[in-house]
Amino acid sequence: MSNAKLKIAQKLKLKKFRSEFKLFVAEGLRLCEMVNPALVEFGFFTTGFLKGERQFELIRRLKNFAQMYEIPMATFEKISDTETPQGVMLIVRQKLSTLEELLTKKIIVALDAVRDAGNLGTILRTAEAFDCGVAVLEDSADVFNSKVVRASMGAVFSLPILKFSRVEFLEAMKSAGVEILAAALDSSAEIYFNHKFAGKSALVFGNEVAGVSAEILYAAEKIYIPMSGRAESLNVAQAAAIIIAEATRQNFFLDRN
Repeated sequence: MSNAKLKIAQKLKLKKFRSEFKLFVAEGLRLCEMVNPALVEFGFFTTGFLKGERQFELIRRLKNFAQMYEIPMATFEKISDTETPQGVMLIVRQKLSTLEELLTKKIIVALDAVRDAGNLGTILRTAEAFDCGVAVLEDSADVFNSKVVRASMGAVFSLPILKFSRVEFLEAMKSAGVEILAAALDSSAEIYFNHKFAGKSALVFGNEVAGVSAEILYAAEKIYIPMSGRAESLNVAQAAAIIIAEATRQNFFLDRN
């Protein structure tokens, strides 16, 4: 095996190389089982990883699609991005959806400068659970960051995801007749459960500190989550889950009626 492949895996820890190579890393047994084998460029595993039928079957299946390299654990630890590596890693080709695919979903979750990888990954997991599409706007964390991939629990592999600038997002949603709703603490905002979620909706969640950008707020209707406790605000991933669940609930009953 050429050291070049190990160097690629090491470089993919940085966003600039993920963008350049159009590749990303999936690591760990469960995540690697969820990857579409046809998208695997190559992979690594350790001898110690082959300790059970499930692990052996994964490597056997992947070898039908890509070269899988057996390496020592000491080498694996150098390219791993986890504290306790399980001994399997795939280098996966990035795949984003088309606008047409995104617009097949009734609810589109838009992330406006959501920069924390854990938050972004958790929101992706929620979006998959409620059958949403995802629009990732500029200044957000990279959806192919290994921490995002892990926090999404594999949702990044199956969700319709598309990247936009803010201008592109607004133009695309307006052209398609999608209602744009921004989560915001604003005196003009409507309580989220009082809003009638009818038709297609784009739910925008903003930066952990600054919230939704002024550009998006200007073009959107605003909704908020009322709170009766002492907390000043909710984590963006928590807020997203609450509002996505309500929009889905309303759509479910509309569909049934």
